[in-house]
Amino acid sequence: MTRTLWIINHYAHHRDRDGRATRHQHLAEALAAHGWHTVVIAAGTDHPTGRSHVSGLRLRERWSGGGHEFCWLRGVDHRGSGRRRTVRRVADIAVFTALLLAPGTLRGLPGPDVVIGGSFHPFAALAASTLARRFGVPFVFEPRDLWPESVVGLAGVSERHPLVRVLRVVEHRTVSRAVHVTSPLEGVGRYYRERGHDVPFTWVPNGVDLSEEPDERDGHDGHDGRTTDRGVTADADADAFTVTYLGSMGPANALEAVLDGFDIAWRQSRLDGGPALALRLVGDGSDVTRLRERASRLPSAGAVRWDGRVPQDVARTIGRSAGCLVVNMHDLPLYRHGVSMNKQYEYMLLGRPLLVGASVPLEPVRASRCGVHVEPDDPGALAAGMLRLAAMPAAVRDEMGRRGREHVRREHDYRALAATLAEVLDGVVVDRQAPSPDIRGGRS
Repeated sequence: MTRTLWIINHYAHHRDRDGRATRHQHLAEALAAHGWHTVVIAAGTDHPTGRSHVSGLRLRERWSGGGHEFCWLRGVDHRGSGRRRTVRRVADIAVFTALLLAPGTLRGLPGPDVVIGGSFHPFAALAASTLARRFGVPFVFEPRDLWPESVVGLAGVSERHPLVRVLRVVEHRTVSRAVHVTSPLEGVGRYYRERGHDVPFTWVPNGVDLSEEPDERDGHDGHDGRTTDRGVTADADADAFTVTYLGSMGPANALEAVLDGFDIAWRQSRLDGGPALALRLVGDGSDVTRLRERASRLPSAGAVRWDGRVPQDVARTIGRSAGCLVVNMHDLPLYRHGVSMNKQYEYMLLGRPLLVGASVPLEPVRASRCGVHVEPDDPGALAAGMLRLAAMPAAVRDEMGRRGREHVRREHDYRALAATLAEVLDGVVVDRQAPSPDIRGGRS
């Protein structure tokens, strides 16, 4: 018997539309083997660019295939920067939430047996819990970001602020409606217990899709920093040790310290007659303009390369050619509840050593000994990490990367993670006397 799962997530990606798949498409594909047909309901706006994909008078678009389907609801284009972007992004949240709950918007979708609501922002999860009540099915809460902790930690807003108080109410109501909580944040169960919510919790971390795994030789010819195929242009200095960042470039990605740390390392290496260093940043986001202006004022500006947003396979080719892959986080108490970055697993799959600036060790990196941990938001510590990795023999770095790749393939394959999620879904579903009704009459 096939059951239907609805996953509500504002910014779920699809490889055909966005050039890359993320957690929810991978899980949806793998859940089919466990008797679950998944409908992912997302906004028609892309993260991090803010570009709207649903145009004209349409309120939604649908895609189906491979045992799962996507439904994108119209959003508000919020490309740009500054206050205008912020206002339009808030409008995008409001429109998506309203369309989720509007009568008729979801007509034609197979009715759910379970609804999962993810909290990229908390209002989508609350709306998902309302939909679950409307259909009389279990609601599973999937917090990917903790609210209002995120706004308190990242924006420095006071606990007494009216927005924080509203978010506390939303959080309480959403968790109270859940029969189970799953999250890629391993500390979420403890977090909610401390707040009086005794809800069963299962950790379902992010992972990798091994069917998309690049060839081990792809893009790496034995010389750190040199890209050799798939049409990716080689670095200006092919012999440089290249520190590479892949992903979004927004406030939460803490790239200011990476730029400053690279500048320190670049100047120190030149002074000491050390190896040539280069920094390569691949991706885009709301902070790109500001970051590029910051980098242009540094002595190392000529050694910094900006690739912009590229297809996922090209990004992986670039990553496999790196000397090391870098990620930095802000030093916030928020992160003691767990870290759910997709990039740590993607990085590890690429088989290169990691440089991690974090207040808590990233468990897969620590367990596999595939990288160097330093203090977060500390340019000096990041610089020291870059110089330490650059000074290592290439064979040592290759061995670190190999350990990381083997660990993530063994422990974080999405097929195994989907099996864990299927156990949760099978446990919470309530068999109804009649099959789930279809919501008839909608137009795709």
